[in-house]
Amino acid sequence: DDRRLVVVVDQFEELFTLCDDTVERARFVDVVIDAVTEPGSVTTFVLALRGDFYAHCAAFPALAAVLESHHVLLGALGDEELRRVIEEPARHAGLAIEAGLTDLMLRDISGEPGGLALLSHALLETWGRRHGRMLTVEGYRAAGGVRGAIARTADDVFDALDADGQELARSVFVRLTELGEGTEDTRRRAPRAELLPQGADPVALGQVVEALTAARLLTVGDDTVEVAHEALIREWPRLRGWLDDDRDALRTLRHLAGAARDWDQRGRSD
Repeated sequence: DDRRLVVVVDQFEELFTLCDDTVERARFVDVVIDAVTEPGSVTTFVLALRGDFYAHCAAFPALAAVLESHHVLLGALGDEELRRVIEEPARHAGLAIEAGLTDLMLRDISGEPGGLALLSHALLETWGRRHGRMLTVEGYRAAGGVRGAIARTADDVFDALDADGQELARSVFVRLTELGEGTEDTRRRAPRAELLPQGADPVALGQVVEALTAARLLTVGDDTVEVAHEALIREWPRLRGWLDDDRDALRTLRHLAGAARDWDQRGRSD
C-alpha cells in the first residue's frame, strides 16, 4: 500500500565501536543502502550518529553519498529548551521547583559535553532529596550538581561494597568500556558471562551488577550488560583512573576477547 516503513537506528556509532567484524559491518551498511535506494522503495532509515564518529562513514562511499544529501546536524539544546526539559516534567508530576534552581542548573550545564545525561542524573538525585513536593537548591547541591551527581552516586555505591565486590565492580566497568582510537572512550555492551573474571564467584558478580543497576549506573538486557550513561565514563574520576592505569592491557584483553568469540563461533578449530 502507500504506507512507509521507518527504521530508526540509534547509536549508529556502535557499528564502529562494537562490531569488529569488517565483513559484517560492510554487509549491514549494504543492507541499509539497498533498502533505501532500490526502485520503488518504501523504506526510510533514520541513523542517529555521534558527531565525533561522522568521518568513519567515509569508509563506505555509498553511505557517504547518501549522508551528504540527507543530513541533519543536531546541535545542543538552547537555554529555553533546557528550561522546558527541567520544568515541564516536574509540572506534569505535580512537583514544585524552588526559585533559582532552574537557573543554577542551566549555568552548571552550559558547555558540558553529554550535558543531557548529566542533567538527567542530577535531576533524579535532586528528586531523591526533595522536601515534600519541592525540588530544592539544597537537594541539588547535596547531590553534587550537574557534574558531580553521577560520580557521587558511583562512589557511594562502590564504597558500600566489600573489598571483593569492589574488585568485581572495577572489572565490570573496565570491561564495559570501549577504548577510543582518536575518539573518546565509549560504553560497550557485553555478555554477562564475559564480565566474570576467572575464579570469581558468579553469585557475588550478580549481586554487584544488581547493586549497580539499582543505582542506574548499569543497564541490563536479556543476557547483556552496559553502562547506563557514557557521561559516567567521562565524569567519574575513579573509572578514568582505572582506564588510564590499564589502557595497554585493556587493548590486549579486548583483542583476545574478540578473537576468542570468533574462535568459539567457528567451532574451536585445533
